[in-house]
Parts: sequence; C-alpha cells; structure tokens
Amino acid sequence: MAGHGAAALIGVIVGGTIVLAIDGATRDVPRRSWQVARPPIVEATARPPVKPGATVLLAWSPGGLPARSERVLERVKGVRDATTIDAGLDWLARSRTADGSVIDRSRGELRIPLEVAVVDPKEYATFVAPSERATIQSLSAGEAVLPRTESVLRGAGRGLQMNMDGGRVRVAGVVSDVATNGYEMLMAGPVPETWARVDRFVLMHVDRKVDRRKIHDAVRGLVAAQRPVRIRAQGEVPFLRYGDAVLPQLVIKQNFGEFAAAPNSDGSIDVDPRWRRQNIVRANVPILGSITCHRTLIPQLRAAMNSLLGEGLGFTVDPSEFAGCYSARFIDANPGGRLSHHSWGIAVDLNVASNRPGTRPDQDPRLIEIMEEHGFTWGGRWLVPDGMHFEWVRFP
Repeated sequence: MAGHGAAALIGVIVGGTIVLAIDGATRDVPRRSWQVARPPIVEATARPPVKPGATVLLAWSPGGLPARSERVLERVKGVRDATTIDAGLDWLARSRTADGSVIDRSRGELRIPLEVAVVDPKEYATFVAPSERATIQSLSAGEAVLPRTESVLRGAGRGLQMNMDGGRVRVAGVVSDVATNGYEMLMAGPVPETWARVDRFVLMHVDRKVDRRKIHDAVRGLVAAQRPVRIRAQGEVPFLRYGDAVLPQLVIKQNFGEFAAAPNSDGSIDVDPRWRRQNIVRANVPILGSITCHRTLIPQLRAAMNSLLGEGLGFTVDPSEFAGCYSARFIDANPGGRLSHHSWGIAVDLNVASNRPGTRPDQDPRLIEIMEEHGFTWGGRWLVPDGMHFEWVRFP
C-alpha cells in the first residue's frame, strides 16, 4: 500500500458495537464509521494550530526516507524546522494495569499487531495541539502515549504496562487520534532492534508561501531515482503519516475488530482461529460467486456487484480474474512490514491480469465509480498504483 492522489476526509459516526475476541474474552467497543468525502475538508478542531505564518508538510517515499532527510530538509529555504518519525509494526504479548490487572495475554505464539511510531518527543510535540504537548514532551525512553481509540481497544490508558516484542513500554498518557497521526502508539526512541523494517518520514513547519517544488526536489535527491515521492500539506489528508492513502490500522480495528496472530517467514500470518470463526465467512456474491470476506463487508460488496448488474456493467468484472478478499499476510508478503488489510477480509482484487501492482491500471471508469459509491477506495490512484485493489474506507 502506498500513497493516494486524492485527498480524504475522515469523520466519525456512532453506530452499533463490534466484538473483539482476545484470549477467549470479548469486549464490546463502540463502532465509529470513518468516512471519505469530497471535496477534502478537515474540521478545524482536528487541526493542531501551527506557528504564525506557517503550515505543516509531510514528506515520505515508499520504503522510507534515509536518516539524514531531516537535516537536508531543514536547509531548504522556507522550512522552519523538521522532525523525523520512524514507524513500524510491533507485537503485543501481554499488558497489565498499574494495579496488576491483566488486560491482554498472549496464547501460544499469538500476539497482537500494533502500528507504532517512534519520535523525538520535544520536536514532535510542536506538531500537536498545545493542550497535548506537555504529555508528549514528557516522554522518556520506555514510555509511550496511546490515542484515545487505542485506549478504548486496550481497555486501559495511563499506567498500562505493555510487553512488546521490542521491549517493555509504560503508557504515560492518552492523547487524540490526530496527535498520533493514527498510529496505535507514539513512543520515545530508540527504535526497537526487533523491527525488521522502518518506514521513516518527516514532518516540517514551513512558510505558507514556500515553493513545494523545492521540498519535493530535496526529497527526490534523497531516494533512488525510480522511487516516487509524496508531499502533503496539513488539511489535505486526515492523518500526516506514511502510506497516507489507506486508513490506519487503528481505524480498521475499530470497525472490524482486533485479532492476535503469529507471523510466518513466508510473509503470511496465522490469525487466531476464534477471531476467524467469528468474523470471516464464505458467501455467494453476484458476478464473483462464492468468496471469503469479513462478514460485515459482504452486504456492501454484494450491493456494489448488484449495482453493476443493474447498470448493465457486469462485464466490467471478470470473475475468472478475481484474486480474493481474505488473505492473512503482510503487504507484498514481506515479513516485518505492515499488515495487508486483506488480513481483515475488507479488500478485493479484481481483473488482476491487466492491473498488476506498479503498472498502469486498466479498470473501467464505471466500475471504479460504482465501487467508490459503495464505500471502497481504488488502489489505482495510489503513489505506487495497485489497479486491481479495492479496499473498504467507509460504510455507505
């Protein structure tokens, strides 16, 4: 998954409940639907105030930026200051509250995957709302903050002790989801040695009239010639983060549940069979036939296929070129990277032969339009296009 050419709005709608199954226990968590809308508007309350006359820019590239990027960008005219964020996937084995109550406990090899961002607390704090700066500035090694949604998922907040693959972490506070840019945990460095991959990106305070092309060119000079570069401004996307085309894992869990899993060397993951039984189903869908997806997605996907048939557009999907929905694995089957949202059964790959990842997409525009109307985003607009891929972003 990579970046996306279209901006998005993420909002919250209160709905029913979703059941999380971890180590035999279930927790009911309020479901909030995060929706994409056009034109791109982000509510003012979601935007941390920035320095007078300045705005915030995000710079990233698939595979991450080199360590020297922050220093290079701070030398570009119009860039006031910058900070580096190192993001990766860590695994939670056990957690307990300050009074010793166990919240999460691993079972066998199964652990809970968490998207984590490592920051310089004093630098990063200048990029969040003033009311949340002190909480982040005070972080020291081995400490972290959770976004509010993750605190709900965990069932605890400040004082929570978390045993991760990367080491033991103590939760020093809870902040907004925007303050962590959608990451499930924001922690002080160093980057855990257990991380096989780091997705490094940079945030900058820049003059409002800065020439973005100069920043783009500076980043372009830092990465290999064949790698694309993405520059975003605050307000263009809901979260300033690596791979900003898709919803954060935090939001996927909020809407479709959280599972424990065990990673495999071939890039697949073994998901807790109890979670699979509760959430992954096989069902018949028009055009596609019998498919395996998350139970919550089936009605939405079925409605999209019926709309195609109703418009006489069933021919735009070749059922023999359907490459599945549920597939528990890392992105590109690359162990140590981020998890594919196919692991939740909320994405489908259509017409794969003529829409290979990284190639020019060849989907019928009418198919794309109907899928988007039914709450899917299309991978053909990503920074590295994946034309076969349609993924859930909202409930219609």
